[in-house]
Amino acid sequence: MDLRELKKEVELLPSVDKHLKGFQDSWIKPIRSNTNQHIPFLQDLPQETKQELNRRLQLLSDSFQNVKDSQLINDKLKHYARYLIELKLTTFNGDQSKSKMLSSRMLNDDFLNIKQTITEVQNFESHVKHIEQNYHEVNQLLHKQLSLEEVVFFMELPHLKYLKGLLKLADDHKVITRDIGRHLVVLTKQTQLGGRR
Repeated sequence: MDLRELKKEVELLPSVDKHLKGFQDSWIKPIRSNTNQHIPFLQDLPQETKQELNRRLQLLSDSFQNVKDSQLINDKLKHYARYLIELKLTTFNGDQSKSKMLSSRMLNDDFLNIKQTITEVQNFESHVKHIEQNYHEVNQLLHKQLSLEEVVFFMELPHLKYLKGLLKLADDHKVITRDIGRHLVVLTKQTQLGGRR
């Protein structure tokens, strides 16, 4: 994808917080015993099942926090898109010092280091996959305890939509980061070749 498309894709990235909050509100809150008064059949689960559910949900707290903190990835990708456009313009105009400064910032900056962002994107995907795995395990546990009507009612809540949104966002992060890296390599080479002329 070219830089214009890349910038547009980055700007269209949905908020991590929106998907995470929607997922927690439609999946975690109904399962937790102190927040599910509006779903009586979940209150009637055996105590052993409730304890197992709470244990599994507790295992997810780190992943939820890490996913929430990953909103910074969207912000970094927006910075990269802007820097790449600026880098292309400065390379085209022959401004070697500014081109080198922009390349250096994307490669060596404490906050905007592309290598660090790649690691953050991988961690985000890992935590979302961990949430997905536990989501399916908890739902299987619930399916064993609930009637068909209750399962249908619970599964009609929009939690799966929000989980799929997080999974898609993880994929989008990977694709966009890969494209940013490709553009950075090409533009950095052009900058270096331009300086040797």
